Amino acid sequence: MSIFQTIVNKYKDAKQKSLNKKDFKQALLRAVNDGKITKEEIDELDKKKSELGLTDEDVKGMRAEIFASAFSATKEDQQVTKDEEQELEKIQKFLGLADDEIQHNKKELARLRLLNEIQQGNMPTVQVTNLIMQKGEKAYWIEPATLAEEKVLRRKYEGGSQGMSFRVMKGVSYRVGGHRGHITSETGVVAVSSGELIITSKRAVFRGDNKSFAVKLDKILDIQLFTNGLQFSENNRSKPRLIKFAQQGNHDIIGAVLSYAINHYGDKE
Repeated sequence: MSIFQTIVNKYKDAKQKSLNKKDFKQALLRAVNDGKITKEEIDELDKKKSELGLTDEDVKGMRAEIFASAFSATKEDQQVTKDEEQELEKIQKFLGLADDEIQHNKKELARLRLLNEIQQGNMPTVQVTNLIMQKGEKAYWIEPATLAEEKVLRRKYEGGSQGMSFRVMKGVSYRVGGHRGHITSETGVVAVSSGELIITSKRAVFRGDNKSFAVKLDKILDIQLFTNGLQFSENNRSKPRLIKFAQQGNHDIIGAVLSYAINHYGDKE
C-alpha cells in the first residue's frame, strides 16, 4: 500500500469515527432528554457504542454535555424532587462522571434541593453573630447586600432672564420680558450602605456599615422581588426599602424564605 493510500485511509477512518461519535452523541441525548435513563436504554447504548467501534475515551469529551442536557430537562420547572435527583445520579454513574467534572450542575442541584425543602416548609437555620435575637426568634437566611436609596444627584437652575430695559425718560426705565427661573433636581438610586440582609422568623434586618434597620414581618405591606434584589414597603413609612443583592442566583430562595416567614409570622414553634 502506498503512502498516499495510507493517508487517504487514515483520513476516511477519522472522518467515519467523527460521524460515529456524532451518531452516538445524538443517541445519548435522546436517551436522557427526559432526565431519566432506563436499563433498556443503557443496554441499547452499550450495544450501539460497540457497533460503532467507539471506546470510553472516544466519548469522554461529550459526557459532561450529556449530563447537562439531562439536568436541564429535570430542572425545567425549577424544582428537583428526590426521585428526579436519583435519576440524575443514575445518569451520572452511567456516564462515569466525577462530581468535580459537573461542579456547576451539582451546585445548582444543591440550590434547587434547598428551594424544594423550603417550599415544603423545611426551613434552613443559620448562625448570626452580634445580632440580639428576640425570644423564640430563629434566623433563616443571610445574604450579602447593599441598601440603596433615591437621592438628589444634582440641582441646577433653569430658565430665567433679565429681559430688555427701555429708557422712557431721564431717570426712568421700563423692563419687559423678564421672568424668574426655577431649580430642577436630578435624582437617582445610589448605594448608601454595604452589609447583609438577615431574614428571621420575626424580622427582616439589614445590617450595614453606614445604615441599618430592622422591621417586623407583620409591618411589611408588599414585596417586589427582582433577580438582583428586592423592594418592600412597610407600615408608617413613606419610602420603600430597596435592597440589592451582592450576587445574583439566590433571589428565588430569598423570596421563598421571606414568603414563608411572613405567612407564618406569629406561629408557635
